[in-house]
Amino acid sequence: MMEDKILKQNISRLGISDNALDILKNKNIIMIEQLCKKSKTELKDMELSQSDIRKIEIELQLLGYNLRNSL
Repeated sequence: MMEDKILKQNISRLGISDNALDILKNKNIIMIEQLCKKSKTELKDMELSQSDIRKIEIELQLLGYNLRNSL
């Protein structure tokens, strides 16, 4: 299935800032699937900026996914 292929892709595909990528990789979040299991609050707790979180949300939604607990 197409969806599964996207979930297995690297988060760098999302076009988010290098700073956000570094933070996520330091938390061992490397694939889109791992990112989708995080909530906005969890991302905030990782010190991601509000704009980075927003960008992540938008990019995931464009692919048909959401953060955990998001509609």
